[in-house]
Amino acid sequence: MPEIEFDPVDTISAGAVGEPGQRAFYIQAEKDGRVLSVLVEKQQVAMLAERVRILLEQVADQLPEVGGDVPVPLTPDAGELRGDPVPLFRAVAIGIGFDASRSLVVLELHERPVEDDEDDEEDDDQDDEPDELPPPVDDEEGYLARLYFTAAQARAMATRGSAAVEQGRPPCPLCGGPLDPSGHVCPRLNGHARHDEA
Repeated sequence: MPEIEFDPVDTISAGAVGEPGQRAFYIQAEKDGRVLSVLVEKQQVAMLAERVRILLEQVADQLPEVGGDVPVPLTPDAGELRGDPVPLFRAVAIGIGFDASRSLVVLELHERPVEDDEDDEEDDDQDDEPDELPPPVDDEEGYLARLYFTAAQARAMATRGSAAVEQGRPPCPLCGGPLDPSGHVCPRLNGHARHDEA
């Protein structure tokens, strides 16, 4: 499996490109002029932003000496996508953890699904604690990107990613489905009438 490691990244970002309803979501990292763009789903960005917040709260609680460090100032565009991303691969699995010895967040992006060799009870316990991901299910080639970055960079990425998710199409007040600029055929109206945004 080809592995890509940016240790540490110069920049890390999450966001979307395109118009609502036709957007593509990316996680993008840069190191020494090399740019890695990985295509992800909107829900993956939303979940990653939430997991980053949970992880940093856990670090602050369990390792106050790490959480109390003064963050390095970031540029105003920290966490934003740069240019028009060209994805190297689509991530089907994402893992996040924390390297306490170096005070760095670790993000893994897998092109292939990962094997779930833990039973359900152990998985419930593991949800609260970030761990390294198990190896891929099969021997087929698939990229693995491992990115290391600071807590401040993680917060900026999570903030930008959440903002991108929230900038999508507004929900229909009747069915909750996304409203296109021209409205949509609402299933709550049995598809016989359009419901347009007020």
